[in-house]
Amino acid sequence: MSSVASSSSLVFTTHRRGQPRIERKTTFRCSSASWSAQEYSDEKKRLKMRALSEAHKSFLGRWHRDASKNENVFEYLEAHDMDGNRSTATYVQVWDTTTDEATNTFLGEGAFTVWTVSSTGTRRKLSYPLGEFVEKYEGESNIFGPGPGEVHRKATWDMSSRTHEVTSTSQLGFESTTRTTDESGDWMTCVRRYRKKDGSVDVSCVEHFERTSLKSL
Repeated sequence: MSSVASSSSLVFTTHRRGQPRIERKTTFRCSSASWSAQEYSDEKKRLKMRALSEAHKSFLGRWHRDASKNENVFEYLEAHDMDGNRSTATYVQVWDTTTDEATNTFLGEGAFTVWTVSSTGTRRKLSYPLGEFVEKYEGESNIFGPGPGEVHRKATWDMSSRTHEVTSTSQLGFESTTRTTDESGDWMTCVRRYRKKDGSVDVSCVEHFERTSLKSL
């Protein structure tokens, strides 16, 4: 941060009765801060981060799935015509507060961006603004169907219960993903439900993630 120094002087006059006056000059130096656009933006982000609830902060950081605690994940993947053995793969997510790229400021409470990587080759970044939004995709998707296509999604946030939920409606059917963190902030529970459009499938699963780092990226 750059600054411009300035100075000012005050003259104090002191004397004791019966003695000559003595003048003492004191100089004060001060600086007026000149913030760059980037520094101002970073400071605004820091202030907004401090304003976020503990519930929101409990989602931030790096999370590793504990496959030993999986519940019905194998069956859930197979319902999507995916290899059920992927249920034991290394699966990591990094959660951060979504940033508006145009202004470099946080979107605020309950808005998250999630990076996902896995040992089976998954590499993706998704942002979940609160409310309804449309997500477009190219190519074939086991979850959403052949592309190019689009998914109508809705993200909701309940601070009191530490719950973030995303619902998705695609050409294949309806899916919900509900995540909650415990009071310690060490564990995240992810409940997924998939209902096929023709009603032939209605399956749920539960995954458990352990937070291994408070840092995002």
